Amino acid sequence: MGAAGWRGGSARAATGTAAEVLMAFRAAPERVLTAAVRGVAGRRPEVFERLGEARRADFVIAPSDFPVAFRLRPDGAAGEVRVVRRDDPEPCAARITGPLVLLLSLLDGSADADAAFFSRRVRIEGDTDATVALHNTLEAAEISLADLLGVRSPLREPLTRGAGAMLAVLRRRAGVA
Repeated sequence: MGAAGWRGGSARAATGTAAEVLMAFRAAPERVLTAAVRGVAGRRPEVFERLGEARRADFVIAPSDFPVAFRLRPDGAAGEVRVVRRDDPEPCAARITGPLVLLLSLLDGSADADAAFFSRRVRIEGDTDATVALHNTLEAAEISLADLLGVRSPLREPLTRGAGAMLAVLRRRAGVA
């Protein structure tokens, strides 16, 4: 086997190992992300009404450059986020795939969702209407990275600015406008 084949196999093994580690320790991120969704629902319950029937649907957010995916059910105060395997076989309303930095930028509103979709940097499989409803809900919710991290303290604003600055650096390095 040539060096290229070895490196490819090694990279796949490393990704598989990373996925196994993340799956083994998924409880903490699931609690934090679920609390973030429910926290937004507590502060702004009206934004979840935009989802209609899609609020009880599952959306798989699958970063193309990350070893696991996230299954989101945006059901307001009953909403939840689960960490799942990238190839999660459970049915879902839609699967949204793209680079992690771009997906985070879409979530916090710093990237243009339409441009990402039409340039094919983000791929959507499944119910487009449900995905548009989810996009409109997230946009109305004005979620920040601090919301995702569950930051509820006087340090929230500085942490949000710091996380935003860090995401901006990552976006530049990843070529995400």
